[in-house]
Amino acid sequence: MRIEYTGRQIDVTPDLRQYTEGRLRKLNRVLRDHCNIHVILEAAKHRRVAEITLQWRDHTLVGLEETNDPRSSINGALDKLERQAVSLLGKKRTRKHRAPPTSAVLLNVMTPPRKADDRHKVSATQRVPIKPLTVEEAIESLGASSGELAVFRNVQTDRVNIVYRRGDGELVLIEPEP
Repeated sequence: MRIEYTGRQIDVTPDLRQYTEGRLRKLNRVLRDHCNIHVILEAAKHRRVAEITLQWRDHTLVGLEETNDPRSSINGALDKLERQAVSLLGKKRTRKHRAPPTSAVLLNVMTPPRKADDRHKVSATQRVPIKPLTVEEAIESLGASSGELAVFRNVQTDRVNIVYRRGDGELVLIEPEP
């Protein structure tokens, strides 16, 4: 933790430095990493302003407080910084680490083997857009189109589902396991 002090119309005494560094130890425990801190103390008429800028990784946090006493200004600015740091770490912990949902699926149509030793081959490839639909809407779109397959993102589960019509006319819904 590297701390710089700037005093505007006020002397930054060793007592104020010691007090600020003591309060910053708590913030350093929350962040657990090296950070750069710039403390600006300002006096104007009867006001004492403390502005504390903290640079941690790629984030910049700023706490600003204005009171009649320099210590209470430092307290207020550090309280604001602590709230911002806790909020930042909370966002970092709760962020979901999932891949973005796909917007299209690539369908391959396989041809049956001609001889016993041949393998299946891809005869056609088609890119199908995935739209958010309910199961009922997907069945309606299946009936309206000439295709026998509907690929969609289920609105209730937010997962990709497939509805298709079998040879005997029955409809089949394919859902992935949760």
